[in-house]
Amino acid sequence: MDNISQVIHNCETCAAIKQAKRVKPLWYGGRWLKYRYGEAWQIDYITLPQTRQGKRYVLTMVEATTGWLETYPVPHATARNTILGLEKQVLWRHGTPERIESDNGTHFKNGLINTWAREHGIEWIYHIPYHAPAAGKVERCNGLLKTTLKALGGGTFKNWELNLAKATWMVNTRGSINRAGPAQSEPLHTVDGDKVPVVTHERHLRKNCLD
Repeated sequence: MDNISQVIHNCETCAAIKQAKRVKPLWYGGRWLKYRYGEAWQIDYITLPQTRQGKRYVLTMVEATTGWLETYPVPHATARNTILGLEKQVLWRHGTPERIESDNGTHFKNGLINTWAREHGIEWIYHIPYHAPAAGKVERCNGLLKTTLKALGGGTFKNWELNLAKATWMVNTRGSINRAGPAQSEPLHTVDGDKVPVVTHERHLRKNCLD
């Protein structure tokens, strides 16, 4: 354990993530207690430097009861890409949610989204403009994801699309000795009830910092 502690102390990536995660855990909050895992999500877009493949945005989707993050890179923040990202990363992996929260951007608030949500029986809630606490979960996760991507890129967002899957995984397994990360806060299950394997933080550190 002493060796791991020393590695954490010396690792720039670990230091950046440690600084970014000094916020209230994403999965705390009384208003989410009535929901079971996968039933409520907050979503948003973050903007990053355009890649050679034309990708410039990432749809971020945060499960409200655990803080579990899903990501989906796209060239444009549109309603159609929002639906594609939600279907691939949320509905097909975690089941159809009861509630989705977002801001009032045109990529979220439009007829296509309204029709899709109604057809799937999803309640779509729009945050009050300029009321930051309403989007607290996804905003905190956005900051942590961008910090992690920048750390993996050596201080820049270079190769962010190549690093996105790893950065998402690091956000979801960022627990410490004193506090669990989203993947460790409680056992996760698939929509069929099978337990999802969880990678412990110690193993995560050995893989990324000791090699």
